[in-house]
Amino acid sequence: MYIDKVIRKMYNICKKIRQDGQNMYRHCTTEESVLRQRQLEQCLLRIMGEIPYSQITIGYICQQADISRKSFYRYFGSKDDCLHALIDHCILDGASHYLPEHNARSATRQIYVRFFEYWQQQSLLINALVRNDLSALLVQRMMVHIDQEERDSFYFLSTSSTGPYEQILFMVCGLAGLIIQWYTSGFQKSPAQMADILTQITTR
Repeated sequence: MYIDKVIRKMYNICKKIRQDGQNMYRHCTTEESVLRQRQLEQCLLRIMGEIPYSQITIGYICQQADISRKSFYRYFGSKDDCLHALIDHCILDGASHYLPEHNARSATRQIYVRFFEYWQQQSLLINALVRNDLSALLVQRMMVHIDQEERDSFYFLSTSSTGPYEQILFMVCGLAGLIIQWYTSGFQKSPAQMADILTQITTR
């Protein structure tokens, strides 16, 4: 199971999402607009740590961020779009952090270690998703934009009659499940230990 290739693919997909503007949230191009959009996302994340997501309103987000509703709608169509952008940008930022520039097979474990180091740093986001019963959204944001063209590109994974999309879905769910389980255990294992576990799973 080529999990390192899956991680690379998720990065490319999420990058494509941001560039193509396939969401209701705006693809920002200027430094100022990117900064403002990220500030709104982080404001939502902070609020999610204080009150249930179901009780959060756009008005309250605007109040906490000290902006008008009109300004909010320049960046997002809804609070769900703001949350989706938060997760998408987290995935994109993370992949640029833990993927090395080269593709050497010897770098696979390094990718795994960096992968878990990064997600350990995202404990606030994971906590917000878990406490609001939105853990599945992490998987959904990793998978939702895989169109038929992307599915076809996963045939390098196919080693049986099982379709490549089903295989990639299984792997992404597994990765997200490991992250959530690791968080709920209090990150008792180190990123290096988690990387070893993932290596054992993928080499059996």
